[in-house]
Amino acid sequence: MMTLHSDLVVPTPGLTFPAPDAPGLLRLHHAAATQVFAQPPEVVFNALSRWAGYEHWAPAFQGPAHWLVVHQGGPGSRFVLYDKPGPRHLVHFGTVTGLERNRYFAWQAPFSEWQRASIGTEIELTPTTTGGTKVRESLYFEAREDHLSILAGFLSTPGYDANTFIAFLEARLAGLARLLDTGRLSEEDHGFLFTDNHIIAADWAGRISPGEWVRILYADGEMDFDGPPQVVFNAFTRFARYADWTRMIHVGGEWLEIKAGGVGSRFLLWEKPGGRQVMHSAVVTELERNRKFTWRAPFAEWGKVFIGTSMTAMPRSDGGTHVYHVLYADLPAEYLPVFGGFGSLSGFDLQFETLHIHEEARGFNELLQAGAFTEEDKAFLFESDRTLARDWPLQDGRRWPQETLTLAPDRVITYEELVVQVSEMMANTIPTPAFLRQYRSQARTRKFNPEARRAQA
Repeated sequence: MMTLHSDLVVPTPGLTFPAPDAPGLLRLHHAAATQVFAQPPEVVFNALSRWAGYEHWAPAFQGPAHWLVVHQGGPGSRFVLYDKPGPRHLVHFGTVTGLERNRYFAWQAPFSEWQRASIGTEIELTPTTTGGTKVRESLYFEAREDHLSILAGFLSTPGYDANTFIAFLEARLAGLARLLDTGRLSEEDHGFLFTDNHIIAADWAGRISPGEWVRILYADGEMDFDGPPQVVFNAFTRFARYADWTRMIHVGGEWLEIKAGGVGSRFLLWEKPGGRQVMHSAVVTELERNRKFTWRAPFAEWGKVFIGTSMTAMPRSDGGTHVYHVLYADLPAEYLPVFGGFGSLSGFDLQFETLHIHEEARGFNELLQAGAFTEEDKAFLFESDRTLARDWPLQDGRRWPQETLTLAPDRVITYEELVVQVSEMMANTIPTPAFLRQYRSQARTRKFNPEARRAQA
């Protein structure tokens, strides 16, 4: 919780200084506005911090607001705001960053236009001598110093300039003042929101579902390699010469951050299954040297679920290596029918992904037989912590939740079991033949009977 002082001064727009809670970032103050309310601080604070009647504050500038997760005391609570300060609309997946009851409220979110920067506001409330409240709202952006020139370019475009944001802040504060004056807010809107922990929205893009998680063992394959386990394991876990495993599908791979022992290491893989270009921003979740390697990433096609592979290596009596490789997906149980739909996509269907596993194994083994892997390629990668890539497209963008590394499925099923479950679910949800016949008869009547259509209208 941030402690305020009576002499707190909101910085002048355009001024930059180190971000208070983010080492390495600079904060750029872009706009500020002040409004005097007739109501006391408690009333104004509760309405502000709830986003009470948000779409009615200034309809020309704001859309609706939705609380998602509420934490006792405020910080960490999350919400979605729809703003339209100019010709472009902004969607803030925001988090409360500071709260001092009846005095201070702050939030921050990734900037919709460019998620390497963040946007946020700090709101300070002070009582007036007449029993009302003076509210000062300051809007800021945060970015790395070497990105300030890019951020400045965004903020120089029409609709993001300081004057537009100042008008936006002034309109929304004035609109809330009018709304409070009319007494249109409900009794609930006048109460303090952050009294306990609770989930308001069960699901949204970027948050992990609280319900049951299922692991689907999708495509798999067993293969033999002409090399000892330590060589196969090290070259495989390095993604050495990844594009050459199968140029039909693979594009490239890049290690970003290495952790001693492997778990927590991060990398990117680029692939083109079925003509689609996909990028996996992945983390290693399991590593047993010379035996097991598992990674997981948000599914490139649909970021509410995770996808990954797990490789298990076993020595053969002739000195070679037998490997079992499986592609899996982790997803909330309620999304099983949706994943069944993805299973019908070209490039993600079971036949293609099985081919993918065997094709990359064939190409990898050909490189082994040809002696194409260097000594470095055959060395263990995860000896010590180090950063290999300082920057990459998603690093300072959408922050995937910690569950990418830590989530454990509640149960594991095969793809065949998924098909059975989805079939049963579909059977229970599809209307009965009797209903469909009745519906078709009604539709046919409306289509060919003008009197019926007029009566329906």
